[in-house]
Amino acid sequence: MWLLFATITVLLWGTSETIFKKVSTHERHSVLKLISFNGIILGICALIFMLVTRTEVNFDMIKTYLPIAIIYIASMFCTYKAMTLVKVSILSPIQNSSCAITTILCILILGQTVGVPQIIAIAVIIICMILLSVNKDEVLRIESGNKEEDEKNAKRAYLLYIKGIAFALGYLLLDGIGSFMDDYTLEADLSAEQVIIAYSFIYAVVGIIALIVLKFKDREYKIFDFKNNKLKLAGTLVETAGQYTYIYAFAFGDAALASPYIAAYSIVTIILSRIFLKEKLKRRQYVLIGLIIAAMITLSFE
Repeated sequence: MWLLFATITVLLWGTSETIFKKVSTHERHSVLKLISFNGIILGICALIFMLVTRTEVNFDMIKTYLPIAIIYIASMFCTYKAMTLVKVSILSPIQNSSCAITTILCILILGQTVGVPQIIAIAVIIICMILLSVNKDEVLRIESGNKEEDEKNAKRAYLLYIKGIAFALGYLLLDGIGSFMDDYTLEADLSAEQVIIAYSFIYAVVGIIALIVLKFKDREYKIFDFKNNKLKLAGTLVETAGQYTYIYAFAFGDAALASPYIAAYSIVTIILSRIFLKEKLKRRQYVLIGLIIAAMITLSFE
């Protein structure tokens, strides 16, 4: 059953990631907009879900999941920020290598076991991720015709690229820890329904705070102007659906298996970004990404 939920999550998150990249490329204050939109929509969906499933909400439930939710929300900030600086077709496989962190933590702390192929897969992910991220060819340079000015622009562009990779690595670390803590919590304390509702309500509070900050930065912005927010709304609804299937994938299976399989949604992201965002990669990059994804899938084998 976990495989079904995990596969649906792969399709949903690959789609939402591509949509969010388009939003972050074309809109000012895109990070705050995406956090506020995601948080508020998640909160609304959680209210409906709570009524349908008749799941009780209490303070202890929120308190138990609060540290994990904060880690996940911080990771979302990192990925939205990285999207403004790096191609999503490169960003996605680097970030989703977080599954290696999750698998290692599950083995060391929860006692979940993996074989030699999985150990090799973790090593492949780490090596390929490093090779993929260290790439001067991806730096956006602005040529002015002035040698001194061009050198400054090239340096500035490279620093922005490094900043984007740093945010991607921040997501990698935070998401890996969050996924591990999810599995631990689902095994020990909370049901899948309680996790979904607790996370959504906490994210909703953060989303409201982000909206307040956003209103100070852009007083004319209207979050419920759906005509001008069609992309954000579509991406958020798809992302939210993925949150539900993600939690059930973890509830029915081990994170050491579910996490790397779900992380392979980079395949969907790369295909969609090539079609809709016109992102192009070199053969070497496709090889590295292919190795990372193959290693992710290997980690999901029992």
